[in-house]
Amino acid sequence: MAKLVCHAEKYKKGSVPSIERHNERKNRNYSNEEIDPSRTQLNYDLIPRESDGYYHSVMNLVNARDNPSGKKLRKDAVVLCEFIISSSNKFFENLSAKEQRRFFEEASRYLQNFFGKEHCIYATVHNDEHTPHMHFGFVPLTAGNRLCAKEVIDRSVLLRLQAEMPKILQGKGFQIERGEGGSAAVHKSVKTYKADMEKEKTALAVSIQKEKQELSQIAFSKAEIKSVEQIPTGKSMFGGKITVNEKDYKKVTSLAKKQLVDESKEKKLSKEISTLRKENKSLKTENEGMKTLLNSQQSVSKRLSTAMMESELRELRIFKERAEKFLSEHGLSDYFRKAFIHSNNRDL
Repeated sequence: MAKLVCHAEKYKKGSVPSIERHNERKNRNYSNEEIDPSRTQLNYDLIPRESDGYYHSVMNLVNARDNPSGKKLRKDAVVLCEFIISSSNKFFENLSAKEQRRFFEEASRYLQNFFGKEHCIYATVHNDEHTPHMHFGFVPLTAGNRLCAKEVIDRSVLLRLQAEMPKILQGKGFQIERGEGGSAAVHKSVKTYKADMEKEKTALAVSIQKEKQELSQIAFSKAEIKSVEQIPTGKSMFGGKITVNEKDYKKVTSLAKKQLVDESKEKKLSKEISTLRKENKSLKTENEGMKTLLNSQQSVSKRLSTAMMESELRELRIFKERAEKFLSEHGLSDYFRKAFIHSNNRDL
């Protein structure tokens, strides 16, 4: 006998639109390779679709809940619970299309009665994947109309469902029994479905961010040309020319002239700056040359001065030697030495 797959998931309000796009096949691309677009036409709904979509249907029920304290909905609040109902491929291969539909109808009817038909949002059967299965979604409202997923589908509730539903379906003529608790024999598409949802959410976030950037650029461009677009214009009777208010025309022409003048000034200044840079470079080179020349001249002058003094000193030494020799030869050395000493003492 085939095993019944009854898998539960919980979602916050931010995930609801993604769930709808997946269930209703509104996405352009899917990472789930099991989805065969050529068979999507075989999918069907067992609960009539609301024109406003999942999100509005869910939030309408959430906002109408019993909330005496008036507290705002928490960001992490679970607003949607989903069961995926399925079995093995062999089980479905032994059913006709009509019997398969009846199987899901009975399962949907049981779940609607269990959680309250007024709380149920959708029951969508997918035949375009490897294994037929049904997505059944509802808002987790208690008997007292409080939003509380932990209470609505706690462990005891899940155990009760897993025990009751197979028996109900058996009573309707289907050869199916309860699945093994904690078994790994879970409907394969459940895992791929969850992975698909995460990838689609990431891709959607990237797409939204890209669109925001594009819209921001468009808004900036519009703001730049808004002042021009707002100038009232009209067509003249001749030549198909455009006419504008005289005041606006003067404003536009004034701005245009200012722009031309600014561009002319910019070119002129740019040219002058270029010329000044060249002249500055030339002057800098000349300055360096002058410094070198000055240093050279100073060095030469210093060397010349030293040379002249040395020459004069040599000449004085030669004169002294000749004078001393002359005085010595004529016996006048002692006389001039005494006269020199006497002269110095008198000066002192």
